[in-house]
This record gives sequence, C-alpha cells and structure tokens, in this order.
Amino acid sequence: MARHGDGLGKDITLRTTLTNLQQIVNPAKFQKIQDDISLATGLAIITVDYTGIPLTAHSNCSEFCKRLRSSETYHHYCEKCDSRGGLEAARIRKPFIYFCHAGLIDFAIPIIVNNLYVGAFMAGQVLLEQKDSENKLEHILSGVGNTIDLTCDIEIQKLYNMLLVMSLEKIIALANMLLHIGNYCIEEAVLRASIAQLSSKNQSTQYLDKVHDEPSGIANNNSKMHNEILRPAFNFINQHIHEKISLSNMAKLCNISTSYFSKLFSKENLGSLTDYVNHVKVDRAKELLHSTDWPIRTIADKLGFDDCGYFIKVFKQDTGKTPSAFRKNS
Repeated sequence: MARHGDGLGKDITLRTTLTNLQQIVNPAKFQKIQDDISLATGLAIITVDYTGIPLTAHSNCSEFCKRLRSSETYHHYCEKCDSRGGLEAARIRKPFIYFCHAGLIDFAIPIIVNNLYVGAFMAGQVLLEQKDSENKLEHILSGVGNTIDLTCDIEIQKLYNMLLVMSLEKIIALANMLLHIGNYCIEEAVLRASIAQLSSKNQSTQYLDKVHDEPSGIANNNSKMHNEILRPAFNFINQHIHEKISLSNMAKLCNISTSYFSKLFSKENLGSLTDYVNHVKVDRAKELLHSTDWPIRTIADKLGFDDCGYFIKVFKQDTGKTPSAFRKNS
C-alpha cells in the first residue's frame, strides 16, 4: 500500500463552509488544465465529487479501460475500484496508490476542506515497471485477484500491451503533483471565500447607507427604486471584487442598457462605476492590510489590479495614504 505526501486540504476556519466541489474546482476552466496534464504525463485523469459523480470529462482514458468499462462483465469492478479508492484516500487524507482489479495502477487524491471530503482527483491507468515490487501496493478489491485473462481475448490483450509503463517513483511524483495542484485550488477558493466574507462588513455597505441617510432627499421613493434595480450589480461587485467589473456586464446583470445603468448609477451619488468599484476594492484592501501580512503586490493581484502601481495610486487617492503607510499606522 502506497500513501504519500501530505493530505490535500487544510483545516481553515470559515464562516462560509466550502461544501461544493465546484466552489473549489471550476469545471470549465479546470478541464483544459486536466487535459493538458493528462497529455503531458500520459495519465488518465478525472475529477469527481464525494459521491463519485464526475465533475470533469475523463481525460485520456485508455482504450483498454474504455473497453472494460463498457463491458457487462467488468464495468462493475471498475466502479468498485473507483469508489473504494476515493474513500480510502479520504480516510487516510493522503494520495492512495493501488492496483485495480485488472492489475493497472490507479491513484486517488482526496479534496478535503475543514475535514469535509468534497471530491477527488482520480488518475492512473498505467502499468508498473517489473523492477518495482508489487508488495508495496494494495489490491483495492480485497479477495479479488486479476480479473482479466488476456489469453482469452486477443483484442483486449492488444489494448493491454498499449498501456503506458511507469516506475513507482514516477507514479508517486505525479500523485504529489496533483496533490499540490489540488492544494492550490483549495487555497484560492478559501481566499475567494474570505474576501467575499469581508464584503458583509466592509465600508462599502456603510457607504451605501450613508447615501440613503443623507437629508438631501436621495433616499426618496425614486432612489429606492433605482437602488433595487441596481442591487444585482452591487451584490455582484461585493461578492466578486477580485474579478474584472465592466459596465456592460453590470448593465446586463440588471437587465438594463449601459446608458440607463450609468444614468441610475449617477443618481445614487456614487460617482462612476469605476469610482465605486475602486472604492470597494480599497475598503477590502484595508481589511487585508490589517489582517494579513501579504505583500502589497499580492493584495493588488487578489483584488483584480493588473498593475500594482495603479493599485497604490487608487488607494492613495481614496485614503490619502499609500498601502504601506496605512498598514504601518493601522
């Protein structure tokens, strides 16, 4: 039995628990990454949720395994191997490398957040080099030996001989590579969740409240109506402040034209959309400067600024201080 590397995921305290695998791994974006990794390594890879349901399409599934998985005789063995491999990896909280029922090497990388198993990377479909001892690995189906008799089916034997052969050392290295990728996905998801949480208490809410509390009559019925129309945009900005915010996207979100969006926005006395977004970003930056030791460049990047110099300029215009000076005095 081979169990290598640190467990994928960290125990991170969040008010909003990440319970959905799609909060951690974006299927559309990760599919391309998974396909490229599979092409570069020769591994077959698929990402599944905690129930075993695929989140991504299978990358580079071998013809041998396609044949077995479509067979009435063998497909249930394949499903059992996948299920038990993922659960065993979740139990030990580490990559789990094992022999499947057909004698191929597979491995599972559990995705765990706050002790919650949300899914796994499943990879493998390779043969072990003869120089490596089979005693180091576990046969995942206890009491079930190799279910395939290659001498009975010339076509299956041909597909078997086409499988990639790897050393155990390389297999372990590839398992750890997927482990690191998974940890990065988790850390990014946690960061996004943390930033989103700050939106519930940042000064942008106070900023809006101040606008509606002014005695100038802004908080009249018309203004309230305008604000309700724009509410989807305000909510999106607060929850996705690390993303690029465009006028066209915000207008589309509110189901109005860009010109009407700008007109309503100006009536809220919030300046331009860019001014408001920058103000919210600065408020979020204040929180991060106070609560983390991240470099200024990292904070700028996490808040969607391509240019750190521009971030510093915007921050100083809003607060009268540079980010470094603000952190030093906070």
